[in-house]
Amino acid sequence: MKNRRIFWRAVPALALLVLILLLLGQPRPLAEDQLLLRLAENQRQGRPMQALYQVEALAARDGWTPELLRLAGEIWHDAGDLPRAAAYWVTIPDDSGVLRRLADIYIELQDWTAAAQTLERLLAVTPDDRRARYLLGLIQAAGSPVHARENLLLAAADPLYRETAAALLEVIETTTAHLPMQIGIALAELGLWPQAELAFERAAAADGPLAEALAYKALARDRQGKDGRADMARARELAPRNALVSYLDGLHQRAAGDLAGSLAAFQLAAALDPTNPAYAAELGAAYRLADDLGQAEEWLKHAVALSGQDPRFQRLLDAFYAETLPN
Repeated sequence: MKNRRIFWRAVPALALLVLILLLLGQPRPLAEDQLLLRLAENQRQGRPMQALYQVEALAARDGWTPELLRLAGEIWHDAGDLPRAAAYWVTIPDDSGVLRRLADIYIELQDWTAAAQTLERLLAVTPDDRRARYLLGLIQAAGSPVHARENLLLAAADPLYRETAAALLEVIETTTAHLPMQIGIALAELGLWPQAELAFERAAAADGPLAEALAYKALARDRQGKDGRADMARARELAPRNALVSYLDGLHQRAAGDLAGSLAAFQLAAALDPTNPAYAAELGAAYRLADDLGQAEEWLKHAVALSGQDPRFQRLLDAFYAETLPN
């Protein structure tokens, strides 16, 4: 497995070296051949800045060609500087391979406008690219549902994307209010946290409800290792007695390692909405983390009762007994 990972990390450098060697095979002045040879050697030796110097020297002499733009972007990509790689690749005339990699960069950087524009460029070149349809549909779902529906329907023909596309299509086709919020929740349930954050951001800017959208956005940021504190603080300020906001705040505080704050938030959520089994279950889990096993058991049993013996909540209670009874 380790050797396989090393091999795949080397693939971009190998592809770059092959491209350089192909260029060397073309008729060109001796000085240019020497620059290409030095470029190939620097790339082979893992000296990206020296290789970039040779690329820029060739470009200064003869102008930027698609091949040189691709080489420069490849060098910056291998060096881990995605914005600089994108700055070179975005100027290359439509090339499906480059556009796919460029779209992936923008998605990783969460530059959603640039990602959508790049995917649209890619689909103009390869309209049957279902992966591009899928990625574009995820971005469009909360803001442009008509276009998202078209792309997700086409993406669903691929088994790899069918389940996710179907889940989002159901939300688009059945939701009558607060679509960005519902799309965000669906994306969160699918574990697509970057796209969920985008949807909750659109919900906060569009039709709300604002406090809940901000609380969900904070949670989405937490799940990506970002800082969700500002959004959650604003949500609490806007709706200090909103059960859902308190529940999401409990998850947020737990993720931050504040178990006492998490317990208080879940206590408030359960008090504000005493019929919600999810709030009762999370309060039980919070008591478990606080080593208050008696209260943990009572609230987990209460969650099972509130849920009408839902197997999901029964499994939580069973897991609690399995962990605690031996002790």
